[in-house]
Amino acid sequence: MMAEVGGIDDYIERAQPFIDSGRLDEEEMDDKLETAKRLAEVRDSVFAEEAGWPSQVGRELLQTNLSGGGWRASDVIGKWVRDEPVSALPALRDLWAEDGAPPGERVTTFLSQVPDDPNFTGVGTRLRPVSVLLMALGPGYPPFKITEFRNAYKATGYPEPADEADEGDHYEHALAFLDQLVERTAALGLERPRNRLEAHSVLWMNETKAPHQPPTPGITTRTGDEEPGSLEALADELLLSAGFLHDVERLLEDKGQVIFQGPPGTGKTYVARKLAACLAGSPSRVRLVQFHPSYAYEDFVQGYRPSLDTEGRASFRLQNGPLVQMAQHAQAKPDAKHFLVIDEVNRGILAKVFGELYFLLEYRDEPMRLQYSDEPFKLPRNLYIIGTMNTADRSIALVDLALRRRFHFVEFHPDKPPVEHLLGWWLERNVPEMDWVADVVDLANEKLDNREAAVGPSYFMQDDLDEDKVALTWEHNVLPYIEEQLYGQPGRLAEFDLDRLRRELGGGGEDDGPVAGEQEGETESGDAGD
Repeated sequence: MMAEVGGIDDYIERAQPFIDSGRLDEEEMDDKLETAKRLAEVRDSVFAEEAGWPSQVGRELLQTNLSGGGWRASDVIGKWVRDEPVSALPALRDLWAEDGAPPGERVTTFLSQVPDDPNFTGVGTRLRPVSVLLMALGPGYPPFKITEFRNAYKATGYPEPADEADEGDHYEHALAFLDQLVERTAALGLERPRNRLEAHSVLWMNETKAPHQPPTPGITTRTGDEEPGSLEALADELLLSAGFLHDVERLLEDKGQVIFQGPPGTGKTYVARKLAACLAGSPSRVRLVQFHPSYAYEDFVQGYRPSLDTEGRASFRLQNGPLVQMAQHAQAKPDAKHFLVIDEVNRGILAKVFGELYFLLEYRDEPMRLQYSDEPFKLPRNLYIIGTMNTADRSIALVDLALRRRFHFVEFHPDKPPVEHLLGWWLERNVPEMDWVADVVDLANEKLDNREAAVGPSYFMQDDLDEDKVALTWEHNVLPYIEEQLYGQPGRLAEFDLDRLRRELGGGGEDDGPVAGEQEGETESGDAGD
């Protein structure tokens, strides 16, 4: 297949100023060649079956910035290699064989052996990490991102793969396109790109840096290969499944309101605000309120509040709360989505705070009079509500069934998606040398054995995380929280000592005698041994 000569020649010439300036090497090739070198070392380790090779494969996949937004997909392969090294070893050797099958066949064969996983679906998602692994074979095997290649095909008039094409077909198609870039470069009498890896860099530079493509207004960065401002881009930023965010969007369209429920530290409020801003298209159409026991209907909906009249005399004036204010904003802009985020929704006395909202939430098209007004009022359909609920809070029992029926409930628990593995993914992306923290948190939650009060990941999703910061956070945040959950069981707190947990995992920790709270000759319960 051939691209339109004029289109592909223009495409190559468009990148020449960047190549001549030295930016091709500085911004693209140096990093890619270094990555290929590290992957080649991992390949050698796999073929020699050196100790720790499974962890090396997963770590390199997640550390390389060339895997773009495919962290979850990379983790699926990494986990398979770590958990099933006997079956993964021959698959990797076939993928990396010097004189093996054609590239597309290698890809298809390898992927046929990777276990099914909900985070590992779609041609682009599945092919991206495998193409990164193939970089170990040299500059003839560049990384692949489906959107950048589709854009390049469109820009040059090159045909796209057939609809039924699998991952191997897509990779072969991309390689053929890069070969044409190299061939036309020589025909034009230009020096670079000279190989597929350089041609891929030209493609990436035209996609992200070319002066004829101005940046999208309001967007300063781009993660992965998704459209900025999309749920896919937000999923990459938050390390969540795009499918999960789309599910929440569908739930909001169904009832108009959802509640995120789970233990503290699971990111409920953070995700709620980010998702609301993304769906609204602007933070200006998002309002945050927090419920608490003294929060009243007059604060939330509408009520008379003290004020001074024009002559300075004390009086009362009817004022609208955030619910009515947001409803008015939504009515004024019916084509835009507006969001009210209610943090800690179960800490308020809901029957008193919501008042007529019990009816209005269910019957969006029917107006009714509010307690302090004779004017008819209804909730517009373009006003959405996202609440958060802390399941470790005993006041959860106060959330009655009538309210539960009006909301969809979305779980945020560390043992289930979207929170499961989130800390591990975040650590691998930001501080891979601290990946043991995720294992410690998992072990602590296993011992705690209370999913409604589990330790959430966001305690440790901090800037500049290091061993000292982990120890401080554990001592002054996690342990007091666990102690509250173990009320009446004071002897159990020693089980959750950070160094002790690390030793149980075989991951180090101080080893200078018994753990604090345990004396020599005592059992874990604190009773003297026989």
